[in-house]
Amino acid sequence: MLTKSQIEKLNANWGDKADSLACKAEVRIYDPDSTWEMMIYAMNPEDNDTIKCIVIPHKNFCAILDEWKLSEVTKFFNHFGEHPEIDKEFRPREVTELI
Repeated sequence: MLTKSQIEKLNANWGDKADSLACKAEVRIYDPDSTWEMMIYAMNPEDNDTIKCIVIPHKNFCAILDEWKLSEVTKFFNHFGEHPEIDKEFRPREVTELI
């Protein structure tokens, strides 16, 4: 799902950088058939499944900082049975810009 480069950058953000939000969101995951989106800004280097992310449930809703399991995100699907997609056009952005 994620590239090696993305994983390395997300692993480097884990810990103090992520806790202080002094890092960039590297990956955007979304469902093209709905309005929710998730920007991942850190990944636990010890298991590569635990992520820190910004979740925007719907447009014009407040951003939520949360910790999730990437394996759970990959199990989501919409009413067409399609899984979320990684936004190939997304460019890393400062976490503080996104929230």
